[in-house]
Amino acid sequence: MSDDAERDELVDDETIPEDVDEAELEEMAEEDPAAAFEHVGEIPGTHLRAAEFWDDILADMEATAEEYETDGWDTLQLHPGDVTALVPDEHDDRFGLDVLAPDDEFEELQGLLEGDASFDAYEVFRAMADGLVLFVVAMEDRDREIAVLYPAYYDAQNAQAMLTAAESAGEMRTYVRTLTEEQIEFTHDEPENFGPPSRGRRGRVSRRRVSRRA
Repeated sequence: MSDDAERDELVDDETIPEDVDEAELEEMAEEDPAAAFEHVGEIPGTHLRAAEFWDDILADMEATAEEYETDGWDTLQLHPGDVTALVPDEHDDRFGLDVLAPDDEFEELQGLLEGDASFDAYEVFRAMADGLVLFVVAMEDRDREIAVLYPAYYDAQNAQAMLTAAESAGEMRTYVRTLTEEQIEFTHDEPENFGPPSRGRRGRVSRRRVSRRA
């Protein structure tokens, strides 16, 4: 079966409601992030075709976390129910990645920050597939050896305004939030590390390690 046919089959699958709106998807994301991701479609900020690679991205995140843990680090993995590329406009000047996290994982992240963790460095692992930039980000507290990891993606064709804003600001931003709009912001210097990799291939997400200060 061709890739296009597979995507058409997913769209026609009766398990995917045609009338799911953004609020309902976010509620589903809170209850079961994996199930929510399977229902992405024409809702702003989501891409049905990303579902094809989502399991690989999560597997890469888990493998990366294991590497940190083998080196003696503590890790926290975030499992987003939705990821949105934010483009600044006249009503909202935010840009970067909006990551909807489950409440329990967000609270754990808050606890780390309240415990004086300082995530001032990062690693990013990038790949390109089907017009999407796919990556895993690891925010690092190198003094305490703690890493917070999260997967993300964006449509390369539609994200140029986001990348331009990041280049102008000299930093990329990630907003980790909950349904109640509690929010934690990460900033990353050298925003070009979040741009499309020069080479990518369709298939399993491959990892390219880029270490930078945040």
